Amino acid sequence: MSHIGYIMTTSTRITARVSEETQTLLKRAAALSGISSINSFVLSSAIEKATQIIRHEEALNLSKHDTSLFLDALEKPTVVNSRLSKAHASYKNKTL
Repeated sequence: MSHIGYIMTTSTRITARVSEETQTLLKRAAALSGISSINSFVLSSAIEKATQIIRHEEALNLSKHDTSLFLDALEKPTVVNSRLSKAHASYKNKTL
């Protein structure tokens, strides 16, 4: 389930104590974003950032997996069969 674009209502609560400067900063950013509540702004921003971090980590994990597959292919190359040889010859003839 995606959390981007809406805020889910639950009974769980997150609180944070911040300096006046931070509150002013968050209030201004919320207003510039068109969000009237600092809490809504902070929650929306946190969800967006959390999603970004998770997607980045998942992409890195996929890249690690792909790297492993690539290295395995280099270490154990495919055996060339007659169909592959014919396809290679056909490609060479068309491109020369």
